[in-house]
Amino acid sequence: MGGDAVLLSPESVRAIGVQTVPVQRAPLRRTLRVAGNFEEDASTHALISAPVEGRIDGLGLVHGNGRVVQRQPLATIYSRTLLSAARKYKEALNRDEAAALAAKRELEHCGLVWEQIKTIPLRQENDIYFGILSPRTGYVVESFVHEGQYVLEGDKLFEITDPAKLWFMFPAFEQDLPLLEVGQIVEIETPGLPGEKIKAPIAAIGRQLEEGAHSVRVRVEVEDRKSRIPRHASGTGLVNLEASEVLAVPRAAVLWPGGNPRVYVELHAGVYEPRAVKLGRVGDDAWEVLSGLSEGDGVVTSAGMLIDGQAQLSAAAQ
Repeated sequence: MGGDAVLLSPESVRAIGVQTVPVQRAPLRRTLRVAGNFEEDASTHALISAPVEGRIDGLGLVHGNGRVVQRQPLATIYSRTLLSAARKYKEALNRDEAAALAAKRELEHCGLVWEQIKTIPLRQENDIYFGILSPRTGYVVESFVHEGQYVLEGDKLFEITDPAKLWFMFPAFEQDLPLLEVGQIVEIETPGLPGEKIKAPIAAIGRQLEEGAHSVRVRVEVEDRKSRIPRHASGTGLVNLEASEVLAVPRAAVLWPGGNPRVYVELHAGVYEPRAVKLGRVGDDAWEVLSGLSEGDGVVTSAGMLIDGQAQLSAAAQ
């Protein structure tokens, strides 16, 4: 027995309630609590610009709530450029395939899709308007034009987004990054939906630490088809992290005198030896052990501070 070991009688062990558990390998589990905000899903955002110059002669938003579906006409435009390109296409169809293909590409450059292009041979001479179609399903959150307005190529016309998809963004600190993975489920709560938990997967983890913050941005993709969560709403989340099996010691076993971690190992019944340990990652209930302990060592998890106090008294007496 080492000179710094503590010897306790069976009565003392029972009186102070000493308990030990064996050190073993186990998955390191941790619940990460995060705080973040709901933001617009940038992948569903679209800014629609005028494909050519012309005059907006009609707005086609038929839904009172501003919702549109893909290929729905948003507006009609009168454009000499489009009329000229359409005339060239009709003429090219009567010449050869190469000319028709070149004319078709010009119409596509002017913003027309095939569903519009294939009807051009059937258009009447007095049909001088073309539709500006929505590239996706979503909601028109802002319109920059009015009927009768002249626009130039590239002028902003509409802003569309799909509120059914949101991003929940939260910062993750560098010490937590080894346990975070794409696909992990986050349970999110927001004040606007009291008592409700939203479960959604991590879609992306930032690769670069934000300057001065020692954290990266993590993105969670959330479905909100009933549009119950406003943009920029706050939220808190729980992420259940789990690492591969590591040598682990219960957190209750670790003492921190002077900021240096150590545990008490039971050598024999009633004999406890202090052991300095080097720790790695921390879990909810355990620390990863890098050195100082071996699998099967019995460590004190209850009454460790009393044993440590006894050790200090013995050292002072000596």
